[in-house]
Amino acid sequence: MPKQLKGSPITVILWGKQASEGHALLRAYLKTPHRVKSIPGPSRHRAAPRELTHADVLVASSFAESMAPYAQGLKLLHVTGAGVDAICLRALSPKTTVANAYFHGPAIGEYVMMMILALSRDVMNMDAQFRRGLWRGSWIWGTPPVPEIQGQTLGLIGYGRIGKEVASRARAFGMKIWVVSAHPPAHKPRHIEFYKGPSALRQLLAAADYVVVACPLTEATRGLIGRREFSWMKRTACLINVARGAVVQEEALYNALKSNRIQGAAIDVWYRYPKNMRPLAPSHFPFHKLANIIMTPHVSGWMKGTRDNRFQFIAQNIDRLVAGEPLQNVVQGPRRHPPLR
Repeated sequence: MPKQLKGSPITVILWGKQASEGHALLRAYLKTPHRVKSIPGPSRHRAAPRELTHADVLVASSFAESMAPYAQGLKLLHVTGAGVDAICLRALSPKTTVANAYFHGPAIGEYVMMMILALSRDVMNMDAQFRRGLWRGSWIWGTPPVPEIQGQTLGLIGYGRIGKEVASRARAFGMKIWVVSAHPPAHKPRHIEFYKGPSALRQLLAAADYVVVACPLTEATRGLIGRREFSWMKRTACLINVARGAVVQEEALYNALKSNRIQGAAIDVWYRYPKNMRPLAPSHFPFHKLANIIMTPHVSGWMKGTRDNRFQFIAQNIDRLVAGEPLQNVVQGPRRHPPLR
């Protein structure tokens, strides 16, 4: 455990299940004297404003506008992950710094390659059929062999931390890398075959064998992939979404899969999320009845390394806040505050 610094304790609120599960980690990593309180569940939503009134730091994955009047004295709102689309940024005081955390890139890179390989071999259906004694997909039943992913084209929509991790792994498999990004470089990197701005989305979708959605959810990307965009894709192409569900239009995705407009998909980010521990279908559409989709419950980046590194980073940022040092990964608000000790 790091050596504790002297001074008055700082008050930290962990809001929500994800943040609360890092309680022990955060306390282990913090050097600053601290008081940490967890409010893990939505059932205790009414307690949040009262606690926020006295908090210096809030660690959370969401922040509602209704919480803002009680958070005027908040110095730091630290998001547990990278996305801030569930944070009502406009409601926060200009004196409150909002920062986020990453470290999910390697895990998501592994997940994407796992899904590309599973989709390329139709592993889910092969396994289900073989359990019934059916040898389809093998030389024994004489079905046509599927192509290797070596030499196929991976289309990345977004080239931030996630996109770069996916690309490095895809290159190891001999795939060609095509990228569309909001901020393409003046000179294309040597190891990427195609790298252009959003206006080139049609070119990428028409060329890609696997399309990976890895961009943040913004007003520009909300509903980016719809019926028209699916019509540009190869019928043999597959879509993998590890960004946010809303980047891909829900009904258009369902129809593209049901009608076999595209060959398949692996979806990790959804349109409905549970508010308690009760089972909940992730969409109003019956994706679970389709044979050409792999469905996972927003797990692509959630691995031990992601969690531990994030809470270590959050603790370090809180220590920086207390010491009056510049904060890292600032999304909005002051980069530095007066020392609190």
